[in-house]
Amino acid sequence: MPPSELHVIVCDGYDREVFARLLREKRSMGECRERLGRLLPHPEPLLCDLFSVLFKLNVVVRAAEELAAAVQIHHRLVTAVSQARDLAALRARTELRENECAALLPGLVERILTAMKRDFYIGPQELLEAAEVAHDEDTLAQREAEREHLRELPEDAFDDDERERLEGDLDGEIDALRERIDEARARQARVADKITSDLDDTIGRKVSVLPDQLEQGEDLRRSMGLGSGREGQVGAAERLELGERLMRSRKLKLLAKLVGAFREVAFEARRRRVVRTPQVMHEVGRGAHLDRLLPSELLGLPRHRGALHREFVRRLVEGELLEYELRGASSRGPMVVCVDGSGSMQGTKEIWAKAVALTLTEIARRERRRCLAIVFSSGHALFEVELLGAKGRSNVRAPMLDDNVLAFAEHFPGGGTDFEPPMRRALAAVSEGNYRRGDIVFITDGQAQVSENLIADITKARKKHRFRVRGILVDVADSDRGSLLRFCDEVREVTDLVADSLGDLFASV
Repeated sequence: MPPSELHVIVCDGYDREVFARLLREKRSMGECRERLGRLLPHPEPLLCDLFSVLFKLNVVVRAAEELAAAVQIHHRLVTAVSQARDLAALRARTELRENECAALLPGLVERILTAMKRDFYIGPQELLEAAEVAHDEDTLAQREAEREHLRELPEDAFDDDERERLEGDLDGEIDALRERIDEARARQARVADKITSDLDDTIGRKVSVLPDQLEQGEDLRRSMGLGSGREGQVGAAERLELGERLMRSRKLKLLAKLVGAFREVAFEARRRRVVRTPQVMHEVGRGAHLDRLLPSELLGLPRHRGALHREFVRRLVEGELLEYELRGASSRGPMVVCVDGSGSMQGTKEIWAKAVALTLTEIARRERRRCLAIVFSSGHALFEVELLGAKGRSNVRAPMLDDNVLAFAEHFPGGGTDFEPPMRRALAAVSEGNYRRGDIVFITDGQAQVSENLIADITKARKKHRFRVRGILVDVADSDRGSLLRFCDEVREVTDLVADSLGDLFASV
């Protein structure tokens, strides 16, 4: 009887249970299975084998002779991965770490598919034959089950001639299928043997860079601010998934790097500020500022108080001590950031503008302010999204809303330029509700007509709610800032799209 084993790597029940759960929970895993299935039969066992190479402590590769004919090519691919030169360094980070394995699998599958398709290591005829023999193996299993069922039926279910005829037909079909499968096995084995050693080098190179890609993804995630405000709540799986999403998009990679650079400039600019404003007690909150503790909390400060002191230290570390919250008269309000999404912004200017917006968001988060982002373009509805979540207690920084941040980063309508709808919406936001008395930052590379009615409404609202409108004119070689000056308190013209050009803006918002 031909072998029917589909798994190249020997797995136990625990390994397969972990893999099955990840396959259900991780969309990227399902996408990998779908992509493998477009070329090869039995994609799920192959994906499980690749997962096992990364996950299992002891990786045992079955001999090709033990495997079904349809997975002979699987054996060659999995062997190439399991014998990769730098696999040990990668496995040091992935053994028994299911989330790391799940995060790395899409990159590994991508490289294997590229090697198979673009570099023509395996031709379409061989892939077609693999699919056909997989069908034959499934049919063989069905016919053998039917024959077994026929033999278990009572003797009086058929007369002797009918039973003999049915068994003869099944025996003949089974013999023919086995013969075809044996012939196909030999051909598939030859195909696997003919795959050049270049495949090993190609897959080996991919394996060698995967650890660095994992680090890069984590660095990009931190630069972008994803997960900020939820430290200790963002699990390894979510961190890796966010990093992987950034790594897959060239646009998001560039944006994350630029946000990281802008944040350094912003924080340095704000550190240099000299802020001298009187502060008054606003309310009682929770925190870890020893100079603002309520007198009752100081009872646990002396060491000789034993259990009371240990409880004091615990609450100090967790920021749970009762303290006075002070607030200065010039406390800054929320931010509303409007970003031009017209066609002329496409490319570097779009990434630069959104990096400014996300840097302002991080400033707002650290200072416990709200931040609303608006992407505008004529011919398209305004894209409006809150970038920070509810902060809960007054002394706790609001978390970044990761999905909203990524949606904002990826949204680009690419129409014309119209200032009126975004300014109307921003004006409404800073006049009432959660963004009342916030400041507006308006980033564009062009000019547009602004009605007298809008200018009058802005002037009236500015007097009542005391907000400021800051304009940023990007790459101004052919632009006139006259339109922005009509409704902005100040306009910055930026010709060099570098972080240093915005230090004063980051310091003043």
